[in-house]
This record gives sequence, structure tokens and C-alpha cells, in this order.
Amino acid sequence: MTINTERPQAASAPARTTRSSGRGAPGPTAGGTRAPRRTDGWWPWLFVLPLLVGVGTFYIWPIIQTFWYSFTSWGVFGGATFSGVANYVRLAGDPQLYQSLLNTIVYTVIVLAGIPIAVWLASLLNTPGLRFAQFYRVLFFLPYVAMPAAIALVWRIMFNGDYGIVNWFIGLFGIDGPYWISTPGFALVAVSFVGLWSSLGFSMIILGAGLKDIPPELYEAAELDGASRWRQFRSVTVPLLSPSIFFVVIVTTISSFQLFDLLYAILGSTNPVIPKTMSLVFYFYSAGFIDNDKGFAAAIAMVIFLLIGIVTLVQFRVQRKWVQA
Repeated sequence: MTINTERPQAASAPARTTRSSGRGAPGPTAGGTRAPRRTDGWWPWLFVLPLLVGVGTFYIWPIIQTFWYSFTSWGVFGGATFSGVANYVRLAGDPQLYQSLLNTIVYTVIVLAGIPIAVWLASLLNTPGLRFAQFYRVLFFLPYVAMPAAIALVWRIMFNGDYGIVNWFIGLFGIDGPYWISTPGFALVAVSFVGLWSSLGFSMIILGAGLKDIPPELYEAAELDGASRWRQFRSVTVPLLSPSIFFVVIVTTISSFQLFDLLYAILGSTNPVIPKTMSLVFYFYSAGFIDNDKGFAAAIAMVIFLLIGIVTLVQFRVQRKWVQA
């Protein structure tokens, strides 16, 4: 056995890299020149221009114009004069603003309460092997596409205190029904119920599309683990359907804050319950088109715009805690 007595060679030191100055450093292409940056020119803007013109004309410019009008006062025959923040000071001290805001919030909460009902109905319509499922979907969706004036006319007859079918039905249980659309408190409940009923179809269509994206294997695995139908609905359906639920909540909230046509068509403009039942948009309509106070109405419109923006921003913040991407 021989022992190698040669001294091992030392490991060569790593080659030192020298940082070259940017002046002589070679670029990504041969010859040390940098490749020219590609530009698409003005062609993409040409195709987007019609959309930008439409958005600017019908959305952005009216907002800017309304914001300016909110700082002006108008005479009977027109002509705007700058009045500063007088309209906003007057608005802050008007009790009708807070009454309208409360009515709008109550209406929004009642309509949003229909979303769990829509989730339940969409789940039933998504049951495998259900006959006439498409017919039921169309039946629920019809009120959403119908004209609000036609819906309001039908429900106005149904809510009639003397011969309406609503009072006739609750009378079968020994309950004396009120005059729904002419009694403070009951009028807002009646309008809110119609809003809930007419929005169910849209919510069911969106939620039904979300249900179809849930893999059926998850339900099979949950069933093998012994989960009941209610457990599957709570632990599988609702979490995976949360993006669709969030979308429906956003759209329903914005639509509810814009309540006007349904309220106006059911109650009318001379109903004595209007001061206790009007929404924010009805308050804007009353100031701008009945009282002809355009500057004050513009201030109301800006408050509505700001409230919708704040509520939507809060919903987008909160959705991070319950919406599963």
C-alpha cells in the first residue's frame, strides 16, 4: 500500500469580475448597441377613441358639470351665479336629507336580504335531473326585464287597501291589512318587497352560472366523508360561490341607492307619505324638477355619488376577508 505524499494543490481563487462602466458595456445586441424600443404608435388610440369619447361625453363631463353646478345658485329663468358652499351648508342642515338617507338604507338592506334567498333558489334549480329548470329560470328572470312602470302598476293594485289581493290573503288568517301605499312605514316596506322580488331573477342567473363552475367531485368527496346536504351547502357551495355573491352584492347595492322609478310609479308624486318615504334620488328629483332649485339638486347628486363610491370602496375592502379567490 503506497501513500501519496504529494501536497494537494490549493483551490484556485475565483476569478475576479470587474464591473465595467456603463459607457463601454456591451448591450443586448451585437456591437454594444441597445435594441430600439418598440412603439405601437397612435393606432391603438384610434380604435379606443370612440369609447373614450363616449365615456368622456356621457359620464365624466356630466360629473364635472354637476360638481360645478353644486357651487352655484339658479334663478327662476335660469342663469347660474357662484354661491360657494352655501348649497352644501343648507343640505347638511336639512332633515329631509337624513330621512331620505335612512329610507334608502332600509330599502337597500331589505333588497340585499333577498340574496340568500337567491342562493337557495339557484341551488335548487341547479339540482341534477330537475325537470323544467330552464322554464323556472325564465319565470324568475321575467320581472327583472319587465318595465318598472308595468311592475309598479300591477303591485299598486295588489297593495290596494280595499280590494287588493295582499290584504285578501292575509285576511284569511284574521289579519286586517293596512293601506299599504298610503301609510307611513308600510309604504316603504311595500316598495322594498317589490324591489326584492324583481331583483331575484338577476341574482339567480349570476349565482346559477357560478354554481356550474363548482366541480361536482367536491360534493362527491364531501358525501363520502359523511357531510349532510346542509353541510355541503355551507362548506362547499357558499365559499366557492363567494365571488359571484360579492358581485351580486355590489350591483344590488348600487342599484338600490339609485331607487327612484319604482318608488315614483308605486306611490306617485302627490302621495302624503312621500316626505317620510322618499329616497335620495327622489329627494334630488324633488329639488331639481319640482322646486326648480338646480344648484341644490346638484349638491344632492354629488352627495349620492360620494356615498355610492364610499360604500363600494368599503365593500371591496371587506371582501378580502370572506371572498375566496
